[in-house]
Amino acid sequence: MAPTHTQLASLSDEELVVRYDRDAQCTVVGTGFYREELTRRVLARESGRALALTKTMARLTWAILVLTVINVLAVLYPLLVKA
Repeated sequence: MAPTHTQLASLSDEELVVRYDRDAQCTVVGTGFYREELTRRVLARESGRALALTKTMARLTWAILVLTVINVLAVLYPLLVKA
């Protein structure tokens, strides 16, 4: 018998792994099971790449901001010194 949603949500990751391993010993799976696992792994890799890209974009944004401020100061300084 399958656990209720509340019971399932209350289990820790370790408890879920133990139950999965126990139930997998007497369960027959089809090829869809393996396709789903491959899809899950691809999505996990792509999520990691997306996170890395997001961090890179944030660093580049800060670099552009710093360079823009330096550029503005470089343009304004001579104008303010003449005044």
